[in-house]
Parts: sequence; structure tokens; C-alpha cells
Amino acid sequence: MLANSYHLALQPGVETVARLGGLHRFMRWDGPILTDSGGFQVFSLDHLRQVGDKGVTFASHLNGAPMFLSPECVVESQERLGADLIMPLDECLGPSATYPETEAALERTQRWWRRSQAAHQRSDQALFALIQGGLFEDLRRAAARSAISDDSAPGFAIGG
Repeated sequence: MLANSYHLALQPGVETVARLGGLHRFMRWDGPILTDSGGFQVFSLDHLRQVGDKGVTFASHLNGAPMFLSPECVVESQERLGADLIMPLDECLGPSATYPETEAALERTQRWWRRSQAAHQRSDQALFALIQGGLFEDLRRAAARSAISDDSAPGFAIGG
């Protein structure tokens, strides 16, 4: 089952889900649950966000309230939600992104991966590495090589 931590943070809130026993109890689902980091919203809500090395600042699509996502707070939120597979924050770009833009986003995603690893506390949750690189084969290959060179990742997710 896939759940989106960005949307859950907005409604009903990470605290609410955690207080109710985490996603498994909240959804009455005893199978595996994967939570996305909100990285897709970095792409899909590009008119409501600003990306920087520290993280992403959003204006909520619901009410305009500010929301900040850092690699650390994204991991913490997913840990509190109680998903089995969790994703690090990444910068996902659209198909019209240039090579330099995509290369910069990939480098940022890889820096955010290291910060996500440092923030990851729960051994019962698998933090997957993300492979980005847009539509550029050499960047995707570089991202894959980087991901597999880090033997701490229990799995890999292919970014959009």
C-alpha cells in the first residue's frame, strides 16, 4: 500500500496518525506500507514551492499555509507514520528540464540522501535510496552507480 507523507502531514496530520497507532492501525492494514517523501510534490506543485539546499518550502495547496520539508523532517515524519518502506526527499524534475538543471537536482538529491541516512533511526523501517537523473541516461547511470556503491541501502526506488 502506498501512502503519501506530504498529504498525510496536511490532513489529518502526522501527530494524529501517530496518536492513533500509526498507519497500519489507522488504515486497518496489516500488509506492507510504503510512504513517499513528498518529492513528487516538489515537481507537481512547482508553482507553490521554493527548493534550496536546506529543503523545500511549500505553500499548502489547501490553504496557503507555509510548510517546510527537509530530508531530516521527512524521515522523522515517515518514522512516526510507521510505514515499512520509506523514501528520502528528492528533487524530481519534469521532462523539459535541461541537463544542467537535472544534474544539479541529482546532486542535491544525493546530498539529501546522506542527510536522510543520518536522520534515520528505526531499524524496522527500510529507507530506500532513490535513483534520479531525469531523461538523461548518463545521469541515471551515475545515480544508479552511486546508489549501489552505498551498501547501507536495503533497496532502490526509481525516480520520475
